[in-house]
Amino acid sequence: MVEVMIDIHLAEGLVSTFPIHYDSSRALYPMFEKEVFKKHQIPDSVFVKSLEYYMRDARFMDRLYARTIDSLHVIEKAGNKSE
Repeated sequence: MVEVMIDIHLAEGLVSTFPIHYDSSRALYPMFEKEVFKKHQIPDSVFVKSLEYYMRDARFMDRLYARTIDSLHVIEKAGNKSE
């Protein structure tokens, strides 16, 4: 789940950097999201159901997001070192 959430956030971040109008980015993002689900070989419905399940326990969801954010920080640091 964390790996999927990482890629979802990376896709959101990537789309937000495009020099396009908000409406266009809203149309473009689902295509990126679809590729994330394809990469992880899960249907979007499974991701949504998993997210709904995990959101029932706020402490667990906090830990899940903490792991996601930590991983995104590692990715960001690795990217900054290569620049």
